[in-house]
Amino acid sequence: MAHSEFLKFLRKRMKVIFWLTALVFIALVVFGWGAGLTARGSGKTKIDENIAGKVGKHDISYIDYQKAIQSEYEQAYNESRVVGESEAEMIRDRTWYSLVNRYLSQEEFKSKGVDWATDREVFESLRRDPPPAVTQNPNLQSGGQFDRALFEEFLRNPQVDWFSVEVMIRNNLPYNKLQEIVNALPVTTNLEAQIEFIFSNEKARASYIKFDPFALVEIAVDTSDAAIEVFYEENNENYRTELSVIVNHASIPIIPTPTDTQDVLGIAETLIVKLSEGEDFDYLAENYSKDPASRNRGGELGWFGKGQMISEFEEAAFAADSGEIVGPVLTVFGYHIIKVLDKMGEGDSTRVRAAHILLAIEPGIDTEESAKDLALALVNDVEDGDDFFEAAQKLGIDSVGQSAPLGEDDPIPGIGFYGRIRAMLFNSKVGSVDMAVTLIRERPILEAVTVVQSWKRIEAGIPQLIDVRDQIVTDMIMNGRQDAALDLCRKAKQLLSTGVDMSTAADNVGGIYDTTGAFARYDWVTGIGEDPIFKGTTFGLREPGRVSAPFLGEDGTAYIVRLEEIVPASPELYSQQAIQIKTEIANFHRQTAYERWFKNLRDNADIIDNRFQEYTQIEVEEEEGEGETE
Repeated sequence: MAHSEFLKFLRKRMKVIFWLTALVFIALVVFGWGAGLTARGSGKTKIDENIAGKVGKHDISYIDYQKAIQSEYEQAYNESRVVGESEAEMIRDRTWYSLVNRYLSQEEFKSKGVDWATDREVFESLRRDPPPAVTQNPNLQSGGQFDRALFEEFLRNPQVDWFSVEVMIRNNLPYNKLQEIVNALPVTTNLEAQIEFIFSNEKARASYIKFDPFALVEIAVDTSDAAIEVFYEENNENYRTELSVIVNHASIPIIPTPTDTQDVLGIAETLIVKLSEGEDFDYLAENYSKDPASRNRGGELGWFGKGQMISEFEEAAFAADSGEIVGPVLTVFGYHIIKVLDKMGEGDSTRVRAAHILLAIEPGIDTEESAKDLALALVNDVEDGDDFFEAAQKLGIDSVGQSAPLGEDDPIPGIGFYGRIRAMLFNSKVGSVDMAVTLIRERPILEAVTVVQSWKRIEAGIPQLIDVRDQIVTDMIMNGRQDAALDLCRKAKQLLSTGVDMSTAADNVGGIYDTTGAFARYDWVTGIGEDPIFKGTTFGLREPGRVSAPFLGEDGTAYIVRLEEIVPASPELYSQQAIQIKTEIANFHRQTAYERWFKNLRDNADIIDNRFQEYTQIEVEEEEGEGETE
């Protein structure tokens, strides 16, 4: 076996594998909370325009930022994947978040004393848990599977150069050590396990009377200006807000046209001709198929039975003979050229082994440009002073809307978490408008061009009465209805105290009477749902026959509840399950430890995103101009 081939494979894979494995620790938190990073630091903070951003005192240079982006593009290239505009936007954000997380991690490495690794640690890590660059090496596989004995033989051979693997492992070990430290932090106590067991196994059964505040009629609520002002003064703290924006948004899906479909069909028919002339199916699959899971193995799908594939595909594959090539077959994923490799069994037990070439029906350049031109026309009209919705209607764009107030960590309708659009909404002047290509669906791929306008910005703090007047009126009416519903509950309870049964009491005061089946605290309760207030109140009664005080459920419905039966959790069963329960709780804590720990790290870090200076400069220049005017 040639060592040169072994090394050639390792070095070829190292570009991709190193980047992936070096960020395994970081990737656990990048997607969960990455979008919030741009919110740290003021958009008006002036730093060197040649710096992409800062993490504490550490500068993130544009050179490092571009190198990280390039690595993602190299990965896509090595996977024979074309990067579209929507993914390009996500790559720019994802690499930024990764760099921020990397610098945060490196500071933690130093503070925890895990920023280095001995040669022995590197060797033991390689021997114990070889990375994918090693396990996927065909020179270390037997029958398509990683051969540990063969790996150990190579490991003992002094002529094999492991330098590239060593560098990768040495860089990853600090993450692994930090992972062990974070995993050791959560402790599962006996009390925690007992509570979890009781919540899962203790059962209750109840009867109740409920009143829907919205169903009540003739509820008089004073909504005069004086009453509104009093309510505002007494409750204005409840209306305190963080910085938020209201946005107008319109989406134009980039949908393949009949011409696009016909073009793909033409390619499929050309490939059928090539195959009939003797072209290699594996070669064509590798170079033409859009199925990333099978493309690099000649389109091989393995064995499958009836009901496992989409109906059109299954019908064609099962109707063909072994060795036959059929197609093009149209499904929601595109056109398939199917090669039946083998068949076994009869009737419903028939199984087929097949390969395919998938030609996805994607929008052509003209289709994409048409959607972008339409979006750009909307942007231009709005920038010229036209109303957003009137301009969209004039252009025939019907997928439009206006958002509720959005905080800095909320997804933008039609956009998601794009940092560029977020910077425009929160840092540029109100009325600003921009557009972006977004991914609506991954398979089959569907993109859209979304236009977003900053319609209104709500500054942090307690808003003026005029800004929340409508909400206050709504709240006053709702409070009045809930108070009336609670009064009816009190009347029903008073009737119960005189010996009237619950059903009769409900009829007398106009409430709804019902009963529950047996339920635990984590169960869905028919007629109630997941309401934790209802379930907590029921279990809190403890003694059958006791009736609760009137209370409001989570959705504002008024209740009184009588506990009919409570079945305690079995101590014997707990003794049998205690270890398993503790293990499950500990595993859950470990799975969420990174996210919680890193979130705390991020929340206390001083992070500045300087990538979108064109938006922050607008705001700064505006303020400077206002100062000069004064």
